[in-house]
Formats: sequence, structure tokens, C-alpha cells
Amino acid sequence: MARALDQAASWLRGSSLGLDLDLTTDGDVRSPDGSKRAQVLHRVAGRQRGTRLRVRNTNSRATYIITVLAMENSHGGWLQLTGTSTDRYALVEKPRVADLILDVVDFADVTPLRSQATYTPADGLDELEALIGSPERRLPVIVAAPLDGVSFDRWNDLLNQWTRKTVGIAHVASLAPPAAGEFRRRHGTLAVPSGTLRTYPVGADLDDPVTAATSRWLSHESLAGDDKAVAKTIERFVRQHAASQPAFLPAEARDWARAFDRIAAGKLRDAATPPSRPFTERREHLAQLRQERHSAQPLPEAPPADVAPPPVESAAEPSAPSHEVECLRQELAIAQAAADRATLRLHEVQESLMLDDLTDESLNQLLDLATRDVPEQSAIDALIESNDALQLRAETLDEELLEERSEKAEAQKRLRQLENDHSRVLREMEYLRSKVLQSDPEAAYAFVDQGAPQNPLGQCPATWEHLAENKELQTRGIILTAPKKKIAQLETIDADGSALIAAWDALGTLVAYRDATRSGAWDGDVHEYCESAPVDQFHVPPNKHSRGETGATKENSRYKKERLLPVPESVDKSGAAYMWAHFKPHTWTYDKRLRIHYLDQVSKDGNLYVGHIGEHLPSASTEKVRR
Repeated sequence: MARALDQAASWLRGSSLGLDLDLTTDGDVRSPDGSKRAQVLHRVAGRQRGTRLRVRNTNSRATYIITVLAMENSHGGWLQLTGTSTDRYALVEKPRVADLILDVVDFADVTPLRSQATYTPADGLDELEALIGSPERRLPVIVAAPLDGVSFDRWNDLLNQWTRKTVGIAHVASLAPPAAGEFRRRHGTLAVPSGTLRTYPVGADLDDPVTAATSRWLSHESLAGDDKAVAKTIERFVRQHAASQPAFLPAEARDWARAFDRIAAGKLRDAATPPSRPFTERREHLAQLRQERHSAQPLPEAPPADVAPPPVESAAEPSAPSHEVECLRQELAIAQAAADRATLRLHEVQESLMLDDLTDESLNQLLDLATRDVPEQSAIDALIESNDALQLRAETLDEELLEERSEKAEAQKRLRQLENDHSRVLREMEYLRSKVLQSDPEAAYAFVDQGAPQNPLGQCPATWEHLAENKELQTRGIILTAPKKKIAQLETIDADGSALIAAWDALGTLVAYRDATRSGAWDGDVHEYCESAPVDQFHVPPNKHSRGETGATKENSRYKKERLLPVPESVDKSGAAYMWAHFKPHTWTYDKRLRIHYLDQVSKDGNLYVGHIGEHLPSASTEKVRR
């Protein structure tokens, strides 16, 4: 642990922060311009000792805070590194100090974390499978299978480049070619195809079919793009996982973090209300020095003004110049005595004012302190009391938030399993219904699951931006007229990517509907297709679709205008048409819901035009919710 903190100190001195802080003692450091500052705190509790290093860097946009919290005891210890920002929309990248610490500390998450991808040979597959399936795992696992015909060393170099910002906050395993083939043989569709990467979330089970839907992957076509874009996409996968399934700190770690928060609050309290004892002691000390000076050096007395100077005895006859010299000596003695008294009084003033000297600099500092606005102590006490109360409240809310997130993660996992089971039951029901209709009771109990129909569009894109730029949609008759920039911006609110998958399924339904209509296998509308399409045809449930809007929305001119969306002039000369039909595939919160509005022109030109992919458009129902 000491080596890790030494690495952190080296980072402070050698990085652009340029802060030189001694990590062996409590202390604070601030850069000359005040934009960068660091604080180190220590604490001892029984046989445990801990250190917290917090670095703040402020720029024109926000303040970024990197915190290194370390605890050590006779059996080992733990270290936590977090990065936060005062701007909730600013991306806090993994700090460089994280890689420095990973090189000297074996962080254990079932297996050690590394600062680069871990090479996995064929005889290491058992260990990798144990990591993926371990219930104790807290971070996602990214598994990469090499591309055939490409140098494995070159592949590893690219993999390290793509995962530079994610390794350490996720496990990254690079399968050797024999290991990749064996992995695919063992797990089939749940494994990693050649030349791809796949992310296995916490709780993944290589024997559970649901894993195929929850383990997102990047194809070799996606990896062939810009390397920076690929790295950003992989980082987004990991961050989405962290948002949906956060890695909870152990109770001991949370207690230490809060203890350091209290220590920092105590230092703030001491700074706001400095103790009076040192000031009083110093005044007493200076008074004692003054008394000693008085007793050791009594003030010289000046001779009375009306007393004539004593006669000067001399064997020689007195001369005029000698008399004048004596007078000057007497005047000099009087002036010296007055100067000594003035100097002593200046010392008394200096001691009373507690000044080190009487230079212009010290006097100006005293003037500045004397004229500075001093807040009332009662106001300071009130602020400190409020800060203590808020800190206690924050700790309580933090515990409640952890419980809520844990319950949400478990509920989401259970929901995915239930959705998979529900889909299977529906397929079985349709199968049995078709057999019963054929008057074959025995076959009604001979159901064999033939597998769920697959989205005709294939694998969901990695990001909303990829969806907006997808060329396959136009090829399959889905024309996106919605602004691509607005579609890409959905990335900021779709934390775990679930809305992206739901939107892709809705577009896949339109493709399946178009294909069925053009082939003559279907003659109803999209909503009927969602309700009654053949069991082997892909579609979303009917509750995810709506034929149109309510009367109140259609009659309101403002709401109506919101649904006048762009289309090619070949469809409407005005370049716009009303799109009432829409999908409602996903809900983030009660006031943030995903909507996809489209115009069905399959019977006319063979296409469907999608004019809006984004949040719920204003309507009578949404305005009622907001009120």
C-alpha cells in the first residue's frame, strides 16, 4: 500500500498538476494560481491505519476531484480511487494515477486486475469461465477473440489501445487463437466470435440463454472504424454497466470514507473557530518579558530643567568652548534617555499588538486584519451546525441509495429472466393453439421450442450515433428523417443502453411488417401486426405501440404541430406530414419516455418514414403530468 501512495505522490509531482505534497503527514497544498489544491489526511483505528489523498483541479468548466483512499492492517488492506466532477454532464476519465497504482497493487475482484489486457491461453479458459460466472465478481468482463489472418501481437496492441480507458475498471481478457476456438465450441452463441469483443455483465451465466441478450458485443466491422471511436464505445459499455449495476463498496470502506469526511469537516470547523488559548498564552508570555525588561533596565531619569549643571572643576582656567561642550553632552544625555523611553514604549506596543517587528510590511498586515470584515461567531456556529446535519443526512441518504440500487439491479436481472420466460410461454401458447385448431390433442403437449424469432436488422448498434448512421435501415425501407444529431444526443440520458435496444427492436418490427406486407403475407396495419403476427415473425408486444394520439392532442394546434414531421417531397410536396402512429418502447422516468413516430407508406412507395426518435413529444397527457 505504501508503494501505491508513493506512486500517487510521484504523479502529483510529475503531472501537469505540479503539486508537491508529503503523504506521510497531514497537510494541504495549493498551486500559485489557486486552481489546483490537494489535501492528505491520516487516521488510526485499532490495528488499522488509513490515508486519504484528495486532489482538486478547477478549470473554466468544472472542478474535477480525484480521491485515493487507502487502508492497511496486518492482514493486507484495500485501496479505492474515485473521480468526480461538479459538472454532472462532464465525463471524468480514468486518471493516469490509476494505471500507476495497478502496476504495483494486486486489486482482487475474484482475480487480480491489471493495467493491460490479460493473455488467456487454452488452458486458462477454466479460470476465465470461473471469473465470468462468479457471483462475487463486481466488475464487467470484456473478452476479445482475435481476427483470423491478423498477427496476434498486432491484435493485442490494438486491444490495449481500445481498452486503455476501461482496463482496471473492467476485466479485459485477450483469448489466444486456440482458446478462442475452444471457447466458441463450449458456449456457442454465448461465446465471442472471431475478431470481436464481448462484454459480460455482473451475474452473467454461460449456461443461461438470457446471457446472449445481456452480453453486448462489437463486431469486427465496428472495430474496423476509427480507433478513438472504438475506445469511446467500449468505455461507454463499461460506464453503462456501472450505471445499471454499480459495484458497491464494503461497509468497512464506506465507514472509513465517512470518517475522513468528518476529519475534514473538523479541520474546517477549527479553521472557522480558532482556539483562544494560544493567543492568551502568547499575550501572557509577552507581558512577562516586558516586566523582566522593566526590572532589568529601569528608565533613565532626565535632570530637572531648573537645576544648574554642576560646576566643572579644572586646574586650568575655564574656557568658553569647554563650557559649550559640556552643555551639549547634557542635552545629548537627555535626548538619549527620551529615546530609550520611546523605544521601550514601542516594544510594549509591539508586544501588545503581537507583531514580530515594526516594519511597514507588518504594520500593513495589521491594518489589513484590523479593517477586515469579521463574521459573527453565531453565524459561523450556525453554519457548522448546518454542515454537520447535512453530512449526517448525506450519509443516511447514501445508505438508502445503496439499498435502492442493489434492489434495482436485482429487479432488472429478474425482469430480463421473466421477459425471456414470458416470450417462451407465448411461443408455446401459439404453438399449442395451432395444434388444437388442427384437432390433434396429442400434439398439443408435444411442444418443442424452436427459438424466438430474431430481429431482421440483426445485432443492435453499439451507440445511438451508430443507429442514426446505420445504412441497413434505408436498405430495408426504413427512412430516417429525424435529425441525426438529436438521435445521437439520447446517449446522455440512456445510461445503460436499454432504450437503444428497445428502439432497435421497434425498428426491427417495422422491417418485419414491411417484408410481410410486400410479400402478401400480411394485409393489416402495424398495430395489428404487433397483436396477431405469426409466431415465427419478429415483433414487439402490442402495448409497445399506438395507432395514434388522443383527441385532445390532435385538436390542440401546438401538439398537432409537434407531430408534423419531415418527409421527402416525393411523399408530400410540403416536405412534412403528420405522424400519429408511434412506438413507446422504453420509459426512463415518469416524465422521460422514449417515442418513435413514423409514417406508413408501404402500400404506396414501399417505405416507412421515421420522423422522430426521442423523448415524448408534448401532449395533453404529458402536460397534465407536469402540472
